[in-house]
Amino acid sequence: MENSWLVIRTFNRKEMEVGSFLKEKGLTYFIPMTYKEKVVGNEPKPRRVLVPVIHNYVFLQKTSQDCDMRKLLTDCRVPLQLMKNKGDDHVSEIPDKEMMDFRLLCDPDYVKTPVEFMDAAEAEAKPGMEVEVVHGQFAGIRGKLHKSNQKYWFIKTVGGISVMLRISRWYCKPCKVEGLKS
Repeated sequence: MENSWLVIRTFNRKEMEVGSFLKEKGLTYFIPMTYKEKVVGNEPKPRRVLVPVIHNYVFLQKTSQDCDMRKLLTDCRVPLQLMKNKGDDHVSEIPDKEMMDFRLLCDPDYVKTPVEFMDAAEAEAKPGMEVEVVHGQFAGIRGKLHKSNQKYWFIKTVGGISVMLRISRWYCKPCKVEGLKS
C-alpha cells in the first residue's frame, strides 16, 4: 500500500514546534528547509543554519484514517489545521511518489543551482509546459518548465508550495497529454 502525505498549516511560525510534537509521537514529517547566514546568540560572526523556507507548513506522512489523524493532532499545543481540497471537506492528500520528488527538489545540500520557493498560485501564474526530467539527479520527476530571462526553470508544486530551480531544457522532455491521439 502506498503511503500518502497530509499538509498541516500552522500559525505564527510554529512549524518547528509542530515538528517536535510529531517527532514525540513517532510520526514521519517533513519541513522544507534551507541554509541561511544568521547571527546565533552572542556569536560575533553569522553562521550557516537551517531555517524553514516557507513558514507555517508541515507535511505529515499519513498513518491512519482521517478521523484518527485529526484526533491525534488535537493533542498539539500549537493551533493547526489539515489542509482540505477545494470544493469539499476531504483532507488533501499527496501521493508518496509526489512527496518524495518534492523532498528531493527541496534538499538544502543541493547547491549547484539557485532554488526559489513560492506559493502554488504564484507558480501557476508562470507560463510553461508540463515536462518530465530525463537526465541527472532529478530524472523521472514531472513538473513545469518555465522560461525567464533566457534561462529555464523547473517548477514542482505540492500541497500549496512550489519549488523552482534552474535546469537545462535539454534535461527535460514534454509530457504526453493523456486522451489525445498521437
